[in-house]
Amino acid sequence: MKKILTLLFTGMALSSFAQTPLMDNFNYTNDSLAAVGTNNGWIIASGTTVNAIRSNGTGLTYTGYVGSGVGNSASLTNNGQDVVKDAKVSYTSGSVYASFLLNVTAAQAAGDYFFGLVPQTSLTAFTARTFIKLSSIGYYRVGIMKGSTTLETTTYSNDSFALSSTYLCVVKYTFNTGTTTDDSLKVYMLSSGIPATEPTTPTVATIGGTNTDATTLGRVLLRQGTAANAPTLTLDAIRFSPSWANGPLDVTYNSFEGTLFNNQVNLTWSTASETNNKGFDVERSLNGVDFETIGFVAGNGTSSKVRNYQFITENKGSEISYFRLKQLDFDGQFEYSKIISIKNEEISIEITPNPFADEITINASAPSQVINAEVIDITGKIKMSESNEGSVNIDTRNLAQGIYFIRINHGETVLVKRIIKN
Repeated sequence: MKKILTLLFTGMALSSFAQTPLMDNFNYTNDSLAAVGTNNGWIIASGTTVNAIRSNGTGLTYTGYVGSGVGNSASLTNNGQDVVKDAKVSYTSGSVYASFLLNVTAAQAAGDYFFGLVPQTSLTAFTARTFIKLSSIGYYRVGIMKGSTTLETTTYSNDSFALSSTYLCVVKYTFNTGTTTDDSLKVYMLSSGIPATEPTTPTVATIGGTNTDATTLGRVLLRQGTAANAPTLTLDAIRFSPSWANGPLDVTYNSFEGTLFNNQVNLTWSTASETNNKGFDVERSLNGVDFETIGFVAGNGTSSKVRNYQFITENKGSEISYFRLKQLDFDGQFEYSKIISIKNEEISIEITPNPFADEITINASAPSQVINAEVIDITGKIKMSESNEGSVNIDTRNLAQGIYFIRINHGETVLVKRIIKN
């Protein structure tokens, strides 16, 4: 992916992330989630270290989802360990949403649950049990159940989903107040895109039942059932929060990148959608651990359009600098982006003269790489272009006087700079 370095351009804005109480991209060096000494928050709910749930080196991807391609993922099989993770907050009213990426590679005819929600004080009071059941060769159905399998039967979806394909799964639990058994469950299975608002029709839903409602929820469960019933799957990018916006969708990033040019660090990022986004704190670290805020870029509130942002700061001279974004909501909640690193080495590109008259010359410090240069007017129309190795001369005698932009593609760097014709 090309790094976008824009020294002076128009129409740039910035977006933000909101806080989600629990997020996990399984980016662990120890491959067992609940291994002693990992300090990643997962604890054993049942079973031992035999057939432990493990992180693997490949994360799942889903275009537009915040955790797509970040870190690793978790592998669930059967006849093994079950684990829970605490969200550090307990919900007792309204609705809670758990979203994650799901890729099922094998399913059984009997079906079994692999995911659920749990009160903070419990390792066994599983609710919002989410099932996988084989429907036909190469396909499976998704099911839900509020509580104990001895009191209720599983409600399965009418739709089937392809094995070995990645979906975005959202599990919703709603606390109702009519009786002690009237809480509702919904599951949404998405194959592409993320709606800005919760869809009106879930993949599968149920309300009430004979199981007593949960009074509080604050943990997520990953479970491995028996070999005869349980699916084999990969799960990634768990988010647990009290709203659709902070669950599968809050601020959806297309990119977050940085480049070094003329001793300045240029950070650029793009969002596909935003919800309640006040803006971004830009944070820097010289060791990858201790971050300081170095600036702020305002967000676009709620938006379903692509938004592009930029922040330029002086290079601190460290061998490697680390950057992240702290997205701030209007209600005070926040969420961090991924961390990017920038090495203290750069390609020098010289544009002379500027202002110019009849010709522009572009020189690069790496002469073996091809320079592709385009002159663009203020309406965005490309007026002329040239390509060459190491150095490019552009005849500008036919250009009218005024302000232009020159866009230079050089290796993995894209530079846009303002130029003036006298």
